[in-house]
Amino acid sequence: MLHNIKRLTRHSAVYGVGHIVSRSLNFLLLPIHANIFLPEEYRTPALLFSSLAILNVVFSYGMDVAFLRFFILADSDEEKRRIFSTAFWMILSTGVCFMGAMLLFPAPFSKIIFRSAQYITLVRLGAGILLADALTLIPFLVLRGEEKSTLFMLLKTLQIAINLALNIVLVVIMRVGIQGIFIANLVASVMTLGALTPIIARWLRPRFRKDTLGELLRFGIPYLPSGLAFIVMDQIGRFFLDRMAGEEAAGIFSANCKLAIFMNLIVAAFRFAWHPFFLSTSKQDDAPLIFARVLTYFLIVTGFFFLVISFFIEEIVHFQLFGISLMRLEYVEGIKIVPVVMLAYLMLGVYTNFVVGIYLKKKTVYIPFATGTGALVSVVVNILLIPSMGIMGAAWATFISYVVMALVLYLVTRRLYPIPYEIGRITKILIVFGGVFFLYTHIFMGEAAIYRVLLLASLFPLLWVFRFYVPDEISAVRKLLRGREGNG
Repeated sequence: MLHNIKRLTRHSAVYGVGHIVSRSLNFLLLPIHANIFLPEEYRTPALLFSSLAILNVVFSYGMDVAFLRFFILADSDEEKRRIFSTAFWMILSTGVCFMGAMLLFPAPFSKIIFRSAQYITLVRLGAGILLADALTLIPFLVLRGEEKSTLFMLLKTLQIAINLALNIVLVVIMRVGIQGIFIANLVASVMTLGALTPIIARWLRPRFRKDTLGELLRFGIPYLPSGLAFIVMDQIGRFFLDRMAGEEAAGIFSANCKLAIFMNLIVAAFRFAWHPFFLSTSKQDDAPLIFARVLTYFLIVTGFFFLVISFFIEEIVHFQLFGISLMRLEYVEGIKIVPVVMLAYLMLGVYTNFVVGIYLKKKTVYIPFATGTGALVSVVVNILLIPSMGIMGAAWATFISYVVMALVLYLVTRRLYPIPYEIGRITKILIVFGGVFFLYTHIFMGEAAIYRVLLLASLFPLLWVFRFYVPDEISAVRKLLRGREGNG
């Protein structure tokens, strides 16, 4: 069991390190934008990027999840080329149609997003970004399917680095304004597509199979409403804040959501490695036990990082480099939402663990039910909480919707593919980590950093006190220690 989990950990580590590097570069966009633009100005790119995220789901219409499954399980290179070519030509054709609509009729899109027709140039730039990103989707999935995690992350990092460099030139030096953000993004996306050309050339052929497309769509279409529901849960709060609490609130919320990137990195790394891992592991006799153990370890890792960032978020926000902090003072009031948003991303990781049965039993029809319920909850809770709680209401709406989504999926999949999750051990994690967080918020908040460090250091001894560790884990630690002593 531990051998299989090590393989997942290895690829997660590569994705994780790559994400840390690439997203750290991307994170540098926050001090650039949040120091140059006021919250009411920052609201503009926030709303448009949220809209692009929604449209990107429509561009792919579930083809991403379908392609990954069929490509990995294909028996020959010829079959893989057939699957690649069919998926790529389909996305190209529909992508061109979508982009054409946005280029020819930008005003309606602008009115829907911003309640104003004055942003047509940004909408047209967004159309180019959408097409370029859509065409990189399938090549990147090939790298994931072949477990070429290093190359995958190098290319992702390259894209972010180009975007960051162009933002510095256009936004900071040339002072192009909001438009510079989207020009930089478009150029970075096009250059990334160029870097993926060798992969496209390797697998793409001038062929299109209707039967293959039918298989892909039957598996993938149920993920379209699911993907839209995901975006609703993650992004819709910005639009409600813009309409119900003002443009400034939308900008503050969007900027501070980026501070939850630390949790998002871990969850994203896990998600990238998880799907190929459980598909290839599913044929083993002890697969359910392995999947159960993965969830336990996932909660320990994410719970630890949640506490670290929550304990030191003030220091992170006020850290200065060359006299420049992460954001202007106008944004700082929003850091209170960061722990809640991090918990939302943590629950997204839990949901990801629960999708095993859906994939293996080909019951993707249940995915829209789970995600749709979460999206509906998100809309309702945003409407109920934002008038009285503002940005905090939007944050809680995001968290609650992810909890509901994960719970619904768990109730469905436990009948399709029973996994003996370690409920007792998970309960102990919640008690120990929740107790430490309670001590921090009610006693040690605002105290010297040493107290927070001691609280973090107490976590794993407390798990020992609660008899959390099982024999194979204790044995593995002892072997590791003996190995180190021998090397010493």
